Parts: sequence; structure tokens; C-alpha cells
Amino acid sequence: MAVNLSVYPNRAILALGSNVGNWKTNFNHCLKKINNFGLITRIGNIYVSKPYGHVQQKNFHNTAIELMTNHSPLKLMRGLQLVEKVLKKNRTIINGPRRIDIDIVFYNQLVFQNNQLTIPHPRAFKRDFVLYPINDIDPFYIHPTKHKTIKALIEELNEKYIEKKIKQPRDSLLIR
Repeated sequence: MAVNLSVYPNRAILALGSNVGNWKTNFNHCLKKINNFGLITRIGNIYVSKPYGHVQQKNFHNTAIELMTNHSPLKLMRGLQLVEKVLKKNRTIINGPRRIDIDIVFYNQLVFQNNQLTIPHPRAFKRDFVLYPINDIDPFYIHPTKHKTIKALIEELNEKYIEKKIKQPRDSLLIR
């Protein structure tokens, strides 16, 4: 069945992370709920990484998704925050343990900032566990403020957090 993508004129790239509970279950519940905001068209591989910031915690599983949506960035952010709340994201420690963490990394080529949201995500270009899954989706996407491809940004990384890659089937919109 063909899907009319003109119904979803905006492309959002989201980063997902989990290190509490069963990461596969967390991601799949999350993906199901995110599909309510548009159409997930691609999912990156899973990358297991050392924790960033608050290091006294388990390793994270990270991925990225491409979501075609008709929601504005702020409406999408509010919807994603609701998904995090339903899935019981722990917000007590900055960069701390999370059942699920969802960030809007890119939204079309938009550059946007207010007191609730910054697009592109202000630290994504420094984090391998964000860039590698996005690279799986679109290595030639050009960062709207750095004016470099995802692939080029990866080559410039100084810090490495990724310890392992878990390949995902290209045709699947579920985490396996």
C-alpha cells in the first residue's frame, strides 16, 4: 500500500536512547506511539554507548528515526514529551538513567530556538551515539548551522562513546 507523503510535508530526525529496563521493548513501545505523529520511514542501527555526563549508570542503547510529519516542531516536541511521560522517562538527573529519551535533532533545515526547544539539537554534532544512527539514515544530510554532512561531522569527532553496533534490518520499522 502506497502512502501519500504529501500529507506529511516535514522531515524530523529524532534521536532515541534507553538504558533502563528492556531497551527493545522501550524502543518498540516508543516507535508505536511516535507513529501517531506522522510516519516513521527509516530507523538507524542500534549503538551501545558509554553514558555521557552522569557516568555512574548502565550503557545506553541509541538509535535515530526519520519521521515524516505534519506537526509543527513545538507540537511535535509536546507530543514526544507526552510519549516520554507515558513510558516513564526519569528526569531527576541531567544525562541520567532513562527508560526512554527522545530528542528532535533536525526538522527539515530549520534553525529555531526559544526557551523550550532548540533545532538543530545544540550538542548533537559532538556525540557519536547521535550522529552514527543518523548517518545510517542519511549520511549526506547537511547540518543547517555547521554546513557539513553527517558523515563529515563524524570524521571530526574527538570523543568516542560507542562500544558496539547492533545491525537492524533495513526493511524493518521495529527494533529487532
